[in-house]
Amino acid sequence: MKNKYLITLVILSVLCSSCYSFKIYPKEYRKLKNEYTRPNAYVINDTLKEELKILKFSELFNIVNDSSSAELKIKLYPLEQTLVCGQPFIISMLTLGQLPVYLHDMYLYKFDEIEKGMATQRELDLKIAQRVWFWDLFVFNKRFEENAGNAVLGEYQQNSK
Repeated sequence: MKNKYLITLVILSVLCSSCYSFKIYPKEYRKLKNEYTRPNAYVINDTLKEELKILKFSELFNIVNDSSSAELKIKLYPLEQTLVCGQPFIISMLTLGQLPVYLHDMYLYKFDEIEKGMATQRELDLKIAQRVWFWDLFVFNKRFEENAGNAVLGEYQQNSK
């Protein structure tokens, strides 16, 4: 009898861990495309893999491997995340994932644009919510970096106005 409960608990935890998707706020950023010319940029510290992927998905710059062909240089900083309370998971577990819950995490994406020796620091607040819902099991776009790239593009364009 104990094995049935244990197996059921393991199955529920696996289902709940794969039933998520990411939502960007404000909604206008979700389908935003970069309509400006993209300068060639060389990333100084490309060891920050997640941050580099986010920058590539933002399509703000053409990332080049040769610093001599770059118009500007980019220095990335580690992504900072503020976590929210996990209390909504209780509702999701009680309803077996039939009621969607949102975890509104805040991210701070920072980088420096270095052009002709002058550095401009960019700090972008990314509003990305993780939705946990049983039916998100069938959603295949679960790439955080892609969604964060859209949020970076939106915040960058908003702050540049």
